[in-house]
Amino acid sequence: MNRKKIFFLLLFFFVHINSYSSKLTDESSSFINSLKGDVKEAYLYAVKNPDILENFSCYCGCEKIGHTSNNSCFIDVNKANTITLTNHSVSCPICIDVALTVKYLTNDGFELSEIRQILDNAYKDYPTTNTKLQNQKSCCNE
Repeated sequence: MNRKKIFFLLLFFFVHINSYSSKLTDESSSFINSLKGDVKEAYLYAVKNPDILENFSCYCGCEKIGHTSNNSCFIDVNKANTITLTNHSVSCPICIDVALTVKYLTNDGFELSEIRQILDNAYKDYPTTNTKLQNQKSCCNE
């Protein structure tokens, strides 16, 4: 690869990453940088794709604390469009599993309705936020 191509790839990567981090509060940026592995991957996906995770239920029982979707388990977006990360999913393997299942299956070309059916079947005996699937098509920012 020539230098010019490498430069533009690096520039794209820098602008792309910073466009998401600019929406995070300083506290949330520090929080996400402290995370590791699957937990960090799931939080990053939630930050980049909140409109996608808003279509998916969570099955960990969090509807009891007012969560309305898997998205609620990771982030809160205020009216100024600033993202604050919650700490709910740090220790919740179900929240992490749902977010990463959505990520991996969308990357493999599954439609959101197909992914929803897979998750609903996998967690059929668990409590649910009963989130309505509004977007039936494919997606995402990754």
